[in-house]
Amino acid sequence: MLIRYITLGLTLAFLAGCSVMQSQQQSDPVDLDSRFAVIPLGNLSQTPQAGDQAASILSALLRARGATEVELYLPADDNPLIYDNHGRQQEATEAAKESGADIIVSGTVDEWRYKSGLDGEPAVGITLVFRNADDNSVIWSGTGARTGWGREGVTVAGHKVLEELLDEMPVIGTAR
Repeated sequence: MLIRYITLGLTLAFLAGCSVMQSQQQSDPVDLDSRFAVIPLGNLSQTPQAGDQAASILSALLRARGATEVELYLPADDNPLIYDNHGRQQEATEAAKESGADIIVSGTVDEWRYKSGLDGEPAVGITLVFRNADDNSVIWSGTGARTGWGREGVTVAGHKVLEELLDEMPVIGTAR
């Protein structure tokens, strides 16, 4: 019986170590009835276009949670493998403000890859920042990371991190 409890405890400790989330609310909860502009997430990973992939997933998840006005701003690029993250984010932010967005959603993809080794587990790290479009003040920010299982795709791991981050975000407005 003691062996079962030790095994259960070790299993729970192992599973808890696979994912980490942290968030901070700066003001009022995020209003899902707002007009959201999701701009390219800064890609600090070594995977090309990881920021665009995460932004695309994020915009779909916001809609799934009840946000009806979500626009994805991904400026065109001559070479999608080499681009200036900051320049693309500035261009998208200006376009979003011009079109009347209330909340600008930005952030960074810190990791978006498969770990080396026999299993090749996916590893994802993402930071999100929701800002008021009028005064650029932070409404909410959060960061999360996780490693997945050997047969899990990196996009699945990214989806889970984004979902868990949004679960941490306090919201008002349209319900799921």
